[in-house]
Amino acid sequence: MVIRKIIGMLFGVLLMQGVIAQENTYDNVIGEAIARGDWFEARDLYESTADSLSDYMRLFSEALLDHNFNNPAGAVEKIQHIYEEHNAQMGSNVFSLFWMMSDNLAKLGHFEAAHGICTSLLTQAGGYMDDGTRTAYETNVVLFGLKSQWPRMSVTNTAVNYEIPFIVEDEQLKFSAESGKKRFSAMLDSASQITIIDRELAQQLELNISADSIQFNETRCPLTLLDTLQLGDAKYVNVVCAVLPLRKVGVTDCSMILGNDMLSLFPEIELDYEHCRLHLRSQYDILPNTPRNLMFNKVPYIQAKIDGLPTTILWDTGSNKSSIEPHFYNAHRDQLPATSKHGRKRGKTATGKTSKLKYAILPLIELTVGDKTGKMNSLYMIEDMPHSELMGIPFDATLGAVPPVEFKRLIINFREMYFIVR
Repeated sequence: MVIRKIIGMLFGVLLMQGVIAQENTYDNVIGEAIARGDWFEARDLYESTADSLSDYMRLFSEALLDHNFNNPAGAVEKIQHIYEEHNAQMGSNVFSLFWMMSDNLAKLGHFEAAHGICTSLLTQAGGYMDDGTRTAYETNVVLFGLKSQWPRMSVTNTAVNYEIPFIVEDEQLKFSAESGKKRFSAMLDSASQITIIDRELAQQLELNISADSIQFNETRCPLTLLDTLQLGDAKYVNVVCAVLPLRKVGVTDCSMILGNDMLSLFPEIELDYEHCRLHLRSQYDILPNTPRNLMFNKVPYIQAKIDGLPTTILWDTGSNKSSIEPHFYNAHRDQLPATSKHGRKRGKTATGKTSKLKYAILPLIELTVGDKTGKMNSLYMIEDMPHSELMGIPFDATLGAVPPVEFKRLIINFREMYFIVR
């Protein structure tokens, strides 16, 4: 069944809207890539033109690239330098830069400082923000405020590797989980930035629900702190969860959705589809001698190819179907197969909203990641609700829960930013 993306962005992503034209040609070229949100191109342009960029644009580019390629300490340092040395040039980017500053401080565990930045900006300049920006700041105020009071999420022993069995059912990756001697099922959603617990399960576990709520897709939801969560031999502690009526709205029959916040605690993870095992690794093997092909801006994106065409793909195990975005298909219509079927299917979000979605199907395309190519059958294209518009970040396609059969193992290295297929 075709469903709308069930777990969207928790936070609005603030793209650079005010990259002002510069006299420096190199500044303009990389500025255009930044404005499009094409971070792989921006990275390549930076590596080839860094010495020719103005001081401001070089720092600006470095901060954004560190943010998108999972170097939070570097991003914080660069944004601090921009503020100290190029304050007058920040212009309309000030809200985006300080939002990123707070986000990266939070990644480093400095929740109180992150909360202070968001609170200060809202107090002083909330009236000058657009609705999306204000909502992003308000969400971080609540989230970082609670996290500054709660113990930090961790795994009891991160020095060892873990092997956790899963099953593929209803085109979802499902796990057996346990908390408070209660067992329940959980699905994995690599595109959810936060773990989600079903409201009924939270009540059964007698969890304390926050009075404050955060914006989540079309609704608001409270948060809670799960003391322990057992997945196989891996014991997570102090798991922050959004509380939603998952089972009631019928988005999944699982009582929990595991977000990428749990995966990214480890330098590297592997999904072994051949043996149905999730490997959580404290160390990793030798990496390929190729440019990094993984970007992580709240959710993971892969630099790949579709039928030989360069593309950016969202890795989203919460989507039961892989899909292609209409803008990409229309731009390359002559190079891609014709759609074979059209129709409408009802979609549903984690908050229960439903709608009839117009779709088309591409019968067969080739997906290449690194040096591995696989065939994808029945690739969906949602014509009236593009996934990239729902997520708020530009990308070209989605790799869902079930990859091509040729892709036996997916290795995701969050430390060095590689997505490896074997």
